[in-house]
Amino acid sequence: MADWLYIVVSVAIAAFVGGVTNHFAIKMLFHPRSPVMIGKWRVPFTPGLIPKRREDIAESLGNVVSDYLVTAEGLQDMVMRPEFRLQAEEKLGELLNRWVSSSLTVKEAALRIWSEEEWEAVKGRSASALTAILQYGFRHAWHKYGWEQKPLKSLVPGWSENNRQVWSEAAADAILDAVAEELLSSQGQRLLAKMAAGLADNAGGFLGTMAAIFMDEEKLVQKLTPTLVRALQGEEARAKVASAIRARMEIYGEKPVGEVLRSLAGSEPEAWIGQKLDELPLEAWIAKAEGVKLASLLEPWYSQAAAAVPSLANRMLRLIARVIPPAMKAIRLPQLVKEQVQKFPVERLEEVILSVSGKEFRAITWLGVLLGGMIGLIQSLLLLWVGR
Repeated sequence: MADWLYIVVSVAIAAFVGGVTNHFAIKMLFHPRSPVMIGKWRVPFTPGLIPKRREDIAESLGNVVSDYLVTAEGLQDMVMRPEFRLQAEEKLGELLNRWVSSSLTVKEAALRIWSEEEWEAVKGRSASALTAILQYGFRHAWHKYGWEQKPLKSLVPGWSENNRQVWSEAAADAILDAVAEELLSSQGQRLLAKMAAGLADNAGGFLGTMAAIFMDEEKLVQKLTPTLVRALQGEEARAKVASAIRARMEIYGEKPVGEVLRSLAGSEPEAWIGQKLDELPLEAWIAKAEGVKLASLLEPWYSQAAAAVPSLANRMLRLIARVIPPAMKAIRLPQLVKEQVQKFPVERLEEVILSVSGKEFRAITWLGVLLGGMIGLIQSLLLLWVGR
């Protein structure tokens, strides 16, 4: 054989062997999928590297992801970045604008999130939660700030001489107007007639007998009613009633809150107030609020809400940042990644890797051809030189 032909054949064979070797080495990363058995003997290097070491790869990948890629510190840093905060403010602003311009009622908006049954359950839980919050808040403040021993005037906002004067006059007007209205009603007229008859009966003797004979109770009531109403609406009566109310307010203002409530309720004030809080019709109020439009609730407070958006976004992001570490521990990220990798089909994994690194793998194959060819060339030259 001619020397040049010997060199060409040697280079071709070595290049072919190098290329095929690298090609099969790459294929053996994924193939075969399962062990190849000849009787009881397992063919070496089966299954392929990735199918065989799938659990180890999954565990290592889970540790890498949790330790280096998706860490609590990294997520916290991302959440607290200024650009992330700006995006949160923008989203909250858009949400507020949609709600303000929305024609949806509270119930219609809620049903976009929950089903009818879920919304009913949410209302029940909300009413129970509000009752519990009110009970806890009241009892906490009652004991922490010692409301039971504090004078009433210290807990009533705006307690002053001028305000007590205004309150007593308003109370006197309301009481006297109610009494005058009651006297002018049919029930009030019957009450006056009964009082007139009782007055004649109680007079006794000759005077009582004469009054019973000659007095017309109906006419007497008709004459007395305007006089009584004018007296009730007069300045003197209003001043005296207002003065009496103001004096009582001064007395009760100095008394402890617990004593005032105990005298009014006839029971321990803490238990009485707790019972009244339990009796609040919160479910009925929530049901009534269902028909209110979101826009009507938000529109009066739009400017304040818009101004509060940056602060709200910052607080939300800080809360999220605080929750991230325990949430990461709760979801057990390494285990989660391991389980997901184990569930991932090897066929799909091969497609993903080849789609990303296909050019590199082909380059490795051709590198095997090049190296094989170079080795074949060197080997053939060396053998020709030695043979001579």
